[in-house]
Amino acid sequence: MRLNEIQCKSALSKSGIPATDYCLNPYVGCAHACVYCYASFMKRFTGHAETWGSFVDLKLNVADRLTAELRRGKSGTVLLSSVTDPYQPVEATAGLTRRCLEGLSRSPLRVSVLTKSDLVVRDLDLLRASPGAEVGFTITTPDDHVSRVLEPGAPPTSRRLAALARLAAAGVRTWVFIAPAVPGISDTPEALERILRLSRSAGAADVDLDPLNFYPAAVNGLGRAISRALPHSLPAWLAAVRDRAGYRDRVLTLFRSLSAAGPG
Repeated sequence: MRLNEIQCKSALSKSGIPATDYCLNPYVGCAHACVYCYASFMKRFTGHAETWGSFVDLKLNVADRLTAELRRGKSGTVLLSSVTDPYQPVEATAGLTRRCLEGLSRSPLRVSVLTKSDLVVRDLDLLRASPGAEVGFTITTPDDHVSRVLEPGAPPTSRRLAALARLAAAGVRTWVFIAPAVPGISDTPEALERILRLSRSAGAADVDLDPLNFYPAAVNGLGRAISRALPHSLPAWLAAVRDRAGYRDRVLTLFRSLSAAGPG
């Protein structure tokens, strides 16, 4: 993993994500190296020749830039983060996300964190000091072995759920984002029911789902990973690739039905 130190011109960026006014990305790149990563398109703006997932740029001045921008009276909701994970491994030593949370805890902005890492529990004090703060955990599979195949640099699912339970018990609103729902892996009735059950048992206030967007990079990465390590899922994967629109409709219909049924 190549780590680089850079300076940024701004910390907050306007967001087109529903119910989100700003995005805050303390890092460029992500060491979680998820095989389906949608943010890989960012590589063309970085000047890096390395493979996406093999480098991380640390925005050393991001907290200072944020402090300056907060003086202008920002309000609304800020998402940490949209094209990186704010709690990827380097955050344990760099602390850029924590420094940003320190500033946000004194601002009127409502904090929404989305991560795959249990490191977020370290910042429970700041999350509790930020009115209305919430933490979402991305979960693509209920199985730790499969999560290591799809998200080799991220903590396994069981650790994410344990962190969710700790935050929920401490009074922080938590939720789960099944994103993406991967054909043949996290879109079956059994897998979805298990994720829903585990999430609710851990204290998640909500569970949402985003079917796979068949971007070329995601299709290529998942296709290789499934063929190599999860061949039993290959028929379902190939069927979904052939009927992408139909796949999206089917998985959303199934998820809504299972969600409405409540705890199983």
